[in-house]
Amino acid sequence: MKPTAALEKSPYIKQILASFGEVLSRSRLMRLAPGAQVPLHSDINYHWYKRVRVHIPITTTEQVQFYCHDKQVHMGAGECWIFDSWKYHKVENNSDQYRVHLVIDLAGSSAFWRTIFNHSRAIVAPQTPSLACSSIDYQPEAQPEIITEQYNAPIIMPVAEVEYLTNELLAEVKHNPQNPAAEIDAFNLLIAEFVADWRMLWLQFECQQQGWPQYHALRERTMKKAMQQVPSLQLAYSGSAVKAFEQLVIVACMNIELNQTRQSPPTQAAQAKPRPSPQPSVMEPSATAAPQQEIAAPPTRNTPCPCGSGKRYKACHGKMS
Repeated sequence: MKPTAALEKSPYIKQILASFGEVLSRSRLMRLAPGAQVPLHSDINYHWYKRVRVHIPITTTEQVQFYCHDKQVHMGAGECWIFDSWKYHKVENNSDQYRVHLVIDLAGSSAFWRTIFNHSRAIVAPQTPSLACSSIDYQPEAQPEIITEQYNAPIIMPVAEVEYLTNELLAEVKHNPQNPAAEIDAFNLLIAEFVADWRMLWLQFECQQQGWPQYHALRERTMKKAMQQVPSLQLAYSGSAVKAFEQLVIVACMNIELNQTRQSPPTQAAQAKPRPSPQPSVMEPSATAAPQQEIAAPPTRNTPCPCGSGKRYKACHGKMS
């Protein structure tokens, strides 16, 4: 991640971002049109499992309502909000004005989460002294430093993280009393076998290129089993367990498109090409140029499918659901 030209032209926003003192990921100005809504959904992919989205409303009205699980709130202009995006949520703009939020993605240091915990205690227990609110005033002479994520996905996910994420999913599946016991047992076995086979490959190849086809084949076999054996499993508040398994683990455990980027020397760094977007971005992925090379592995999920369909690989022959 790196600052964009839009951020360099927005010194006050830059000071707001820096005021968190955190390592920042994608951050944007997000606009919601009058009468529009963000439909009900949950963020169950790898990026969101250990990150949180900070909302700072800039232009809004009381007719803009945010829903998360069983709660409904209006986020006031200039306030700072977070929520659990793993749960179902939606936004409705029932006004005749555009809603604009500064939206900041971050994982959060211990100091960040300590602040959140203390603030939550103040809300739940009114007798607890609440945190003092503070305003971030614009400082014309300030030149704040912004720290951004540089490594936010693994080329090949280490076994320990695969095991951790799958165990977390299994625990949530077991927590839902509506799930059939037979499917829970099947999911338990499927996860155990996937982790064991992933460990076998990791011990042979780690991130080396010659192991990529075998990692990919294991992912495909496992997803086919999951769709056949545990189709009805549900998480506690986020919908399909199979879909979460796919997005949180299967898709995220292999990102071979990052390999050339991380091996390229700094002198090969290049500016990202402009891309049309209805929402100005103040932080976006950096791009590096690297010489092409033939690899004995599946295409990356965002490259054109080799079958010639014109679709991206992940939407064609690389589709796993």
